[in-house]
Amino acid sequence: MREALLAIFATSLLASPTYARCKVDISRYVGWSIVYSGTITGYIDEDGEKKDAFEGCEHGRRLVVDYTKAVTCNTYSYSYAYHPDVVILTKGDSAVACIDDEIYDILL
Repeated sequence: MREALLAIFATSLLASPTYARCKVDISRYVGWSIVYSGTITGYIDEDGEKKDAFEGCEHGRRLVVDYTKAVTCNTYSYSYAYHPDVVILTKGDSAVACIDDEIYDILL
């Protein structure tokens, strides 16, 4: 399942005409691969309703990426932004998302 999700993200990245920005110290991510670049277009709340903004991560929260994909938060941090850029990186079984210049642990 994880490999299928990585393939979907990688294929989408190759087809994407624009790339998101992420301003973090990338020296911490030597050996990681960028598998997707896009926009957080909302999240699914605990009642299953879709919200249109990014309100940070809570364990298990599903973030909607470019309206058609999703990742799951594996960390907690509050932040608010309307459709912020996201860059998704992976290394082995680990995955992180750079959203609004902050790093969040995620599950694909």
